[in-house]
Amino acid sequence: MAESFIILFREGFEAFLILFIVLGALKKTGSFQYNRVVFAGALSAVLGSFILAAIFRAVKLEFEGPAEYLFEGITMITTSLLLAFMILWLVRFKTNAGQIKSELQGHVNNNRSFGIFSLIFFSVFREGLETVLFFIGLDLSAGTDVVLGALLGLIAAFGLCYGIFAGTVKLNFRIFFNVTTLVLLLIAAGLMAHGVHELNEAGVIPSVIEHVWDINPKVNTDGSYPALHEKGSIGSFFQALLGYNGNPSLTEVISYVIYILVIGGLWINFEKKAR
Repeated sequence: MAESFIILFREGFEAFLILFIVLGALKKTGSFQYNRVVFAGALSAVLGSFILAAIFRAVKLEFEGPAEYLFEGITMITTSLLLAFMILWLVRFKTNAGQIKSELQGHVNNNRSFGIFSLIFFSVFREGLETVLFFIGLDLSAGTDVVLGALLGLIAAFGLCYGIFAGTVKLNFRIFFNVTTLVLLLIAAGLMAHGVHELNEAGVIPSVIEHVWDINPKVNTDGSYPALHEKGSIGSFFQALLGYNGNPSLTEVISYVIYILVIGGLWINFEKKAR
């Protein structure tokens, strides 16, 4: 539940932010006739994201045994790399409002409804694509807890955006995006490490050292897992969210550290250039 809440809150906030910026700009110029185009673009993007999620899920169910390990490993690593690109691209939000308004004004001036539709569709679809990648990579099924967490995340994101544009909430966007981007970076690094673990299981990437450390508590006498075990109530949460593993292989640890250093370093560098 917590994983889906965090993901949908972050991705939902960005999508709602774009919608509020565009609708606010249309309101100021009196171009209310384009509101329906905005909503059509947003709904089309959401529908496209659901279709994409269904395709990914259907393909995944076709694999079993070693082929499943291979598919999941490749999917997780590919997802983490795509998310790295998107995380770095998120620096755009430091100055994005002015760019969106400028592009929107050009479409309004030239009466280009399709241009407005495309602006909204691709902006929202990017967030939907990120969400799909996270859910597939983290193997989050559409269980009750996951759906509830997602809905609460979207509601919280909408409420925050509404409060900001209504003037009732003051938000330091720099701090907000830095903190949430850091969380996404850790999730993506965990996906990379988990992907390497799956490829260890498939025999594609050697473990070198099977367990660099093993801090998993012993299994309870009744067969249940202690809370801090990677399969326990607390450990499984951190495993899903941050890629925690109580007994990782050497290649898992190396992939996690390299990912954090490389992507984190590029993020800091991009931040400096954006100032």
